[in-house]
Amino acid sequence: MSKPKKKLSAQEKGKLNAKKIFDWLATNPNIPLYQGKVNKTAICKQHGVPKSTIETNSELRELFEINGPIEELASKQKLANASNSQPAKEPVRVASDESTSMLEDKIDELEKSLSAIRLDLASEEFLLATGRYIPRLYNHFKEHG
Repeated sequence: MSKPKKKLSAQEKGKLNAKKIFDWLATNPNIPLYQGKVNKTAICKQHGVPKSTIETNSELRELFEINGPIEELASKQKLANASNSQPAKEPVRVASDESTSMLEDKIDELEKSLSAIRLDLASEEFLLATGRYIPRLYNHFKEHG
């Protein structure tokens, strides 16, 4: 038969909670940040520790202090990330006159097509609203056959 589990006292739970976070900190983890500050909520949730116990548990309070070990590690990580995240310079690509001209022609073609579609839509909306049909007033896309 197994022994019934002894319920931990509040002090024992507090020490266990602090030990969980202290042991985690010893693994040199990536400290979660929120708006540039240590995300206490995420750390506590990750370890099953109620965030409210930070204020009442002296060991946790020391870990989360402004100059405490968690803040120090977070600062080191911020510095390392800042030095590694300098933007890579991409070569500037200059478009040739030929490709620019082709793109401008394509834009003109698409704008004409869009105008024709808008006219068709307006004609159909007028037909639905009034029951009167407006014949096409343009021949741009008519196929000659």
